[in-house]
Amino acid sequence: MELAEAIANTVSSGGSIVVKAPTGYGKTVSVIYGLLRGGARRVIYVVRTINEIDPVLRELKWFNVDYSILISARRTCPLMAKEGVPPLSHEDFWRNCTLLRIMRLCRYYERLTFKLMEVQEYLKKYPLSNALRLLKDIARHYEVCPFFAMVKLLSISNFVVATYPYIFREDIVDELFPEGLGDYVIVVDEAHNLLNAQSIVERRVTLDDLARAAVEIRRYSVENAQLATVLDGIREELVKLKRRRWSGLLHLDKNVVLGKVEDVELLERVESMIRNKLILQSIASQVTPNVTLALSKVVDWAKSLKAQDYHLFAQIEGEELTLISTPLDPMVVVKKPLENAKALVLLSGTIPQGDFLRGMLGVERSYVYYDVEMLFGPITPRSNIFTVVVTDVTSRFKERSSIMYDRIARYLAEIARGFNGIKLVVHPSYEMMHRIVERLPQNVSMVVEEPQTNIGDVETRILEEKDIVVNAVAGGKLVEGVEFVDYDGSNLLHVVVVVGVPFPQPDDYTRMRLETLSKRMGRSEASKLVYLVTAIIKVRQALGRAVRSPEDKAVFILLDHRYLRKDIKELLSIKYDRVVTGLEDFRKILESARKHLESL
Repeated sequence: MELAEAIANTVSSGGSIVVKAPTGYGKTVSVIYGLLRGGARRVIYVVRTINEIDPVLRELKWFNVDYSILISARRTCPLMAKEGVPPLSHEDFWRNCTLLRIMRLCRYYERLTFKLMEVQEYLKKYPLSNALRLLKDIARHYEVCPFFAMVKLLSISNFVVATYPYIFREDIVDELFPEGLGDYVIVVDEAHNLLNAQSIVERRVTLDDLARAAVEIRRYSVENAQLATVLDGIREELVKLKRRRWSGLLHLDKNVVLGKVEDVELLERVESMIRNKLILQSIASQVTPNVTLALSKVVDWAKSLKAQDYHLFAQIEGEELTLISTPLDPMVVVKKPLENAKALVLLSGTIPQGDFLRGMLGVERSYVYYDVEMLFGPITPRSNIFTVVVTDVTSRFKERSSIMYDRIARYLAEIARGFNGIKLVVHPSYEMMHRIVERLPQNVSMVVEEPQTNIGDVETRILEEKDIVVNAVAGGKLVEGVEFVDYDGSNLLHVVVVVGVPFPQPDDYTRMRLETLSKRMGRSEASKLVYLVTAIIKVRQALGRAVRSPEDKAVFILLDHRYLRKDIKELLSIKYDRVVTGLEDFRKILESARKHLESL
């Protein structure tokens, strides 16, 4: 109740609070209770992923408050979303949706006026367990658009539960909250993710997207063929990069693009005209208007490059070259919405040391810092955790080699054999993960995270197989998105392995980000944030997946000699039970680790 009281005081005074509270503390119910006690009348509670919405909604049901949900419209659209078919891209979906609504060709949107009160009553009665299922049920029962039903309920909802883009994408905020966010208390869950908020607004295209966009212009808008020639010229200029080899992100002069696409607005008008034409053709043919255009991605990418704070980077992914437009400072994304909020609550189990709100995020608000474990002690007894550090391996870039990958794979094979149940293995990058995984024995049952991996599919495998190695990437969606629980909600994960220390790659992006942050934070603090703090947050997030309640026991295995560094050990703030220097020693330690878990 102490946390609820602190939040109530913050809300009633229009202040800000940064709360560090581990999983299992019950922070969601404490926050909601505190918001209500503090007289919060309008709240936007944002989370990183759709999966993280469900626990918030379950707690809201207990308090019997009116709520609205803002999550992926493209996955719940009764007109364009189809079961078993990948959703349209963000660009394609929203352009299709906008045109269909303007032309009054979406019957699900048109019916909203007549069904809105029924939808509101349904929200109160629904036995809430899954937000996506709820929205799809609304579409099926009432034949209305569930997303815009939620939008129309915003004005009469006490709580809005949403994912990050709904307050951190300025174009979305302007559309859904035309009067701004000044009347709302904003709650940000897993707020450590805001240190990488620039990823929310980045835009990506490939060379293939440029080629397809040029083809689309020539096919559907012959009179604007000169624009296709411009895109071909950009592609020909950039394809030369494929002859070079580099790691990570390579900085490019964005004028290579903007110098050729002098009229981005014309490109946008042509895209709109082509889409309009194709949608009308689809309607006339009685075909679902799932129009897809590479040109849409190219338009949004080119528009973003015009912004002063955006930079252009290239990345080689397999044989494909991806071009990324992104800002470098999270302040560009978070400053306006967080400063304008009526009151502010930031939550995380891994809030880094230091001035998080003003210093790291650049948000000029005074705030209270509230550390649950510092005030009341650890939620899970330290004796419940058994931590092993292995010192003859590392992910250090200069030491990566086939020999190192082989050595790490041997440790993982021992872990796979030595423990029953779910084993979460967190790698510093996709590239290193693939190098190691290909060396594991074929009889090891495992999941390997890819950018397109579906969280639901992974959770199904966890429930079905019970004994499996889940290979994930530090900071990726599996580490934060997957629920390692059984049907009763009991924790299934008791072994977490972190391969290496997930420092950012020393590429152009990292170097330029350091320079950008140094201008407002100073070189020393910026360097600590970019390299050390970011890495340790990812490690702590991974380890925290195995400790969900005070009763949980876990084994942590850290595969890198750098975990003995004083600065890393201090920030990680966990007790090391064993330090081993080789595989034979490690095999002996596994017996002690197994005994630690036997009392579960």
